[in-house]
Amino acid sequence: MIRRYHLHLPGFVYLALVLIIAVAAVNSQNNLLFWIFGVFFSGLLISGLTSGIMMMGLRIRRLDPQRGTVGSPLVVQYELHNRNRFIPIFNVHVEESDKAGDATWHRIMSRGQAWVMHIGPRETVHGEVTLWPRHRGEARFDRVRVWTTFPFGLVKKSITFSQPQHTYIHPRLYQMQHRILETVLLPSLVGLKLSSQPGTGDDYFGMREYRPGDSLRHIAWKRTATRDELISIERSRPSPLRMRVMLNLTKSTDSLINDDITWEAVRQLEERAISLAASLIHAATLAGYEVGLTVLGCPLASIPVRRSHLHRNRIMTHFASINLDLPRIESHVPDAERVAVVVIHPLHVEPDVGKANALHLSATQLSKFTQQKIGVDVIPASLNGSRKKRGKLPTDRRGNLQETAA
Repeated sequence: MIRRYHLHLPGFVYLALVLIIAVAAVNSQNNLLFWIFGVFFSGLLISGLTSGIMMMGLRIRRLDPQRGTVGSPLVVQYELHNRNRFIPIFNVHVEESDKAGDATWHRIMSRGQAWVMHIGPRETVHGEVTLWPRHRGEARFDRVRVWTTFPFGLVKKSITFSQPQHTYIHPRLYQMQHRILETVLLPSLVGLKLSSQPGTGDDYFGMREYRPGDSLRHIAWKRTATRDELISIERSRPSPLRMRVMLNLTKSTDSLINDDITWEAVRQLEERAISLAASLIHAATLAGYEVGLTVLGCPLASIPVRRSHLHRNRIMTHFASINLDLPRIESHVPDAERVAVVVIHPLHVEPDVGKANALHLSATQLSKFTQQKIGVDVIPASLNGSRKKRGKLPTDRRGNLQETAA
């Protein structure tokens, strides 16, 4: 815990005025100026003592921050407790402070402040601040600074608390076009696993005794004719479509640089590839698909194909954990699965990655698949799909999406 007094701009102006009055009083020996100097100086002392005594009993605790997403608001909540028995606290500001020499937090997050008007004696109140994440990754929180300028706004009293925490900022999610999933995830490419539980599907599961409420269309009349009781046909539970997204980051940023594209443009294409993969998985999860993720080139474990809200958050945290500055490694491609495989590349498509019937997409095609306008960036016009003439998705005569290399 660090306690400090600060003289901000109003305090400097007030102090300069006090010094001018003091010099004038000494030179003129005017009693009125001495009285004015005493009043002004007393106001400065009262401001410092009041804020200092008031803030001595303040304690703060940052509640666990939730996961954030680039471009979406992240709400961070604080619990402020006044330990004073008789003295209330007024006009409290709360802000996150950078650790010395570490600008990671403000590189990922925007600045923000929480404000609490009043905290009564022995009272606990909650404040919150809305932050806007600017970059995906791991956001580390450490020092929380609480300050006030009560009562006159002249002296700024601050207390800094150290509370190390961290959260993950998920990549930016784009709204995919309505027919992108049915175009990309063709039913002929999606392997359906056999269900081991009864349900309301169309596949045959078995037979059982008739139960009240069963439809007459589900009665096995031939089997019923050989027995003295009704026999119903039981169907299997419908299996969702399954998809695995493979993010190809095997080539380093430096190896993709050439005369037409700079390092910043390649790095932005890699971030776009991550956002495209995350947006596709998010859209597939909302549509009821089972999804899995494999990041090639990074030391991250492959995530199996599942479907749940927690599973989706796990995948998004995987995206947030990707560190593009680390050396790329050789990754193991998962064995054959009954799934549709979509391989996403930052720049040029590499058909050898993934299985034979995998669909290959490039980050330069991001604007073709989304309903949002992609902003101006450093990617050359020859590689940026958002600067080409917009039209329908490239499909063949059957309506299947064509694989186009950047």
